[in-house]
Amino acid sequence: MDNDTTNKQLEKQKDKSLENLERMLEKLPENARKPILDLINKRKVELGLLKSELKPLGYKLKKGNVKPKPKPQTKQSMESLRKIAGNIGRVKEPVETNFHDVDVKDEPLKKEKKAIEEVDSYKY
Repeated sequence: MDNDTTNKQLEKQKDKSLENLERMLEKLPENARKPILDLINKRKVELGLLKSELKPLGYKLKKGNVKPKPKPQTKQSMESLRKIAGNIGRVKEPVETNFHDVDVKDEPLKKEKKAIEEVDSYKY
């Protein structure tokens, strides 16, 4: 009972302060009303007569992305995976290829020719 009476007294006091602000608003000129209107709105929010335009403080919790359940493997996909796994790790033997369009000579390169000629010239 005492708690209810104190709450009613507080509400009356708050109502009195709201009334005082409204009376002040009437007396003030147009350009000075903005801060008083803000105080009135704040008081109404405290009383629960008006919802606040401000966003609630704190962080919004994001819902985690729900992962879709994996589909069961079909026999075809399992067989194809086995084939792929069977080929992994195998090294193909290099196959010799004969290039017919490339002219291959048994002669050494020009630089090597000069070196060989210089060595031969010292022999005589």
